[in-house]
Amino acid sequence: MEQGILTVFAVIAVIYLLISQNRLKKRLGNLEARLAPPPAASEAATTPTPKSPAAAVSDAGPWAKPDTPPDETPVAMPAPPPTPPAERGRPPKAFVFRKDLTGNLITWAIANWFLAIAALSLALAGVFLVQYGVENGLLTPVWRVIGALALGAALIVAAELIRRRWGDDADSHSAYLPSTFAGAGLVTLFAAVLAARQMYGLIGAELAFAALIGVSLLAVALGWFYGPLLAITGTLGASAAPFLVGGSSDTPQLYFYYFALIAIAGLLIDAIRRWAWVSVFSLIFSYSGAFLIFASSTGQVHYLGFGLIAALAAATIPPLRWRPAHAGAMVQEVFRWKKAARRWPEFPTRLASASFAASTGVVILVGLADIGPAETWLAFAALAALYLAATVWFRPARALADLAVLPPLAFLLLIAQQGADYGTLFSGFTAPRPPESAAPWDVSILTLMALIGAALAFWRSQIAAEFRLAWAGGAALFAPMTLVVLEIWWAPAAVLGAYPWALHALAIAAAMTLFAQRGHALDAPDKRRAAIFTLSALTMISFALIVVLSSVALTVSLAVMVLLAAAIDRWQNMRLLPVFVQIGVIVVGWRLILDPGVIWAFDAPLWQIWLGYGGVVALFLAAWLILPQDGRAGARITLESAIWTLPAVFVSVLLYRWFGADLDTHWGISLMALVWLISMVAQLYRLQIGGRLRWVRIVLAAVFGTFGLTGMALVLTFFNPLLSRSETVLGPPVLDTLLVAFGLPAACLIVIAWRLRHLATWLRTGAGLAGAGLAATYVAFEIRRAWRGDILAVPGTTDPELYSYTVAMLLSAVALLFLAFARRSDLLRKVAMLGIALTIAKVFLIDMSGLAGLTRVASFLGLGLSLAGLAWINRRMSEQWDRKPSVPRE
Repeated sequence: MEQGILTVFAVIAVIYLLISQNRLKKRLGNLEARLAPPPAASEAATTPTPKSPAAAVSDAGPWAKPDTPPDETPVAMPAPPPTPPAERGRPPKAFVFRKDLTGNLITWAIANWFLAIAALSLALAGVFLVQYGVENGLLTPVWRVIGALALGAALIVAAELIRRRWGDDADSHSAYLPSTFAGAGLVTLFAAVLAARQMYGLIGAELAFAALIGVSLLAVALGWFYGPLLAITGTLGASAAPFLVGGSSDTPQLYFYYFALIAIAGLLIDAIRRWAWVSVFSLIFSYSGAFLIFASSTGQVHYLGFGLIAALAAATIPPLRWRPAHAGAMVQEVFRWKKAARRWPEFPTRLASASFAASTGVVILVGLADIGPAETWLAFAALAALYLAATVWFRPARALADLAVLPPLAFLLLIAQQGADYGTLFSGFTAPRPPESAAPWDVSILTLMALIGAALAFWRSQIAAEFRLAWAGGAALFAPMTLVVLEIWWAPAAVLGAYPWALHALAIAAAMTLFAQRGHALDAPDKRRAAIFTLSALTMISFALIVVLSSVALTVSLAVMVLLAAAIDRWQNMRLLPVFVQIGVIVVGWRLILDPGVIWAFDAPLWQIWLGYGGVVALFLAAWLILPQDGRAGARITLESAIWTLPAVFVSVLLYRWFGADLDTHWGISLMALVWLISMVAQLYRLQIGGRLRWVRIVLAAVFGTFGLTGMALVLTFFNPLLSRSETVLGPPVLDTLLVAFGLPAACLIVIAWRLRHLATWLRTGAGLAGAGLAATYVAFEIRRAWRGDILAVPGTTDPELYSYTVAMLLSAVALLFLAFARRSDLLRKVAMLGIALTIAKVFLIDMSGLAGLTRVASFLGLGLSLAGLAWINRRMSEQWDRKPSVPRE
């Protein structure tokens, strides 16, 4: 006891000596100023009194108001004037964590460190009095609390007496001492009330909460008269008091509302005195303290209450408006792609947005804790409250409009987490139930919440002066995304059944149809909102079909949706519907090629694959004919790629089934490689669309091409009929497995060089050379089969076979020469001449040694006549080109 009393007296003595020293220094300075000679008139008029920066900061304080206050913001929030072009993209002046302010704070703290130590000592004296009482146990808990209250009140009374007598400004004799005393007194009062309730149980929760409110109001009142040091001392000390007092409690939820009071007190001081940093630090301290209590206790539900109170207080208290009306830029405008279009929000907007985001994080933490079903539902309810505040209560605040996106994202996150981690809601939803028991309502309630959220966003899109399309997009996305997340992580059809689950999607589709009708009626010239909701409705109908229908029926139904979207676009001129056309074509192509894809088609009944591939191609062709041509290039190109590639895949499937459905053969592997090559051609064709998805298509084309070329490499090596006797050629001549293995892939690659003129020259040339090589391989293998039979891997070569190769090479060269003449292509002409040269080299180097008698005579006679005719054709071609020059096509 004696040590505690001595400590208090020692602190008081030090403070008294500091006051006396400060008075003495000022009196000495005044005396020196009187004795000093007066400066010259001209010099005094033109030269200001020099003052070091450190001394200026030490006297004025770290948060002194300059000529243009950097951290003050106006109370009212009228519409801001147009921003000059020179100042767009620059951050506003009202920033708390600035380099100059931080430097001032450090300089002031160095010069006035003894004040901080004094405030800390006084606050700790009150806390220790509450916590330890008298070490010998002479004081009961009641007297400990009374003593702490008396000490806190005494410190505040002393502070008020000093302030009234000498002031609290930097120029007064008692600079910052009243703030030091009052701040320590407030901390002591907070600690005393907390100890009376949490440590000793002397008062009830209601009385404790009322007392804390009273102390908070006292702090706000004192903040009106005192300097900023009181605010920082009281806020920091009050936030640290629960952790310094210690002890345990059966009702830790009181702490959450305690920290909410601290945040409200700091926001009120900022609203009165316009000290922006007070709001920032009070929110940081209160959110940090509440998180520490949340991490070490079981009062998580009351953590939600703290988050809601703090978010709404940060939006309403600083501007002193019960309904926020923040004007200016939103936070998301800082992150725009174009630097010239970026705008910086003002301080009230940044403060409210940060608090709202932090409160959304509070709800996420409670939801992830997953204490039980009731607590999890309360987390969803808290998200609904935040979303309702962002869409309805914050409606006049243009700068807070982007906050409405945070609760829906958290909503989807918690739904996914429940399914991924087998949470309490998901466990109850999937738990076994007795026969004939009612189905669980969890999924239906979540869907209804998402639908109400979509309706609120639609309402905002109806009344909003700006961001109408953004609100409409949110309304069209929120509910469908909820169903998609539920389908992926919850699989409700396994519990509810396919048809009841599909009805959820149809209910959302009906709502989106209603939204589309209203948007179409109100936006007569501009139909973008109606198109957005129409897209959403079509998507939900497709979702319902996915849930209910079989594989082939679903694929055809999606193709019907594509045709329907094209018809609606032609009827109503909704330019956003082609987006659904492109997505639908991609999804249908995915189903026919990959999932379930050709693997399903290899074993499915024949009528199903005819319906799947043939019906889809017919529907896509009808959609291509119906779709308007102006402004729909992306959708038309996507449809064209599907119209050309899906029949090729269909033919591949039919050939696979015809030849026996065996993947361990040269035709089986080649057919699978052909499917990948066709998919690559489709992606290359769609590169004409351009846009941001260009690189996605390039990557997909590279992946598909890698798979396809790898398969062809296997066919040319391990499964080559010329190298393996186990590979037998099947089918009639020409229309056999060699055509499947080499001819069709060659045609696919040649199409790239022939038709895809938008590609780079090197890519088209490479594809053309690879296709020509495969085509030559096919012709050579057909010739060998004609002379040697179905097994090509037999030794030796006959003379007629060699002669047939020569004739084929010569005919190919002649065909290329005529093609070069028709297309006026010097490149094809050079290739034809190269083919002729190779044919001549083969005859003289290979054929001559194997031919004899009249066969040799006939061979060279035919070769000579052919070369003479080719020479004449080449000369006539050159004469015509010289007489009538033209630009080559290639």
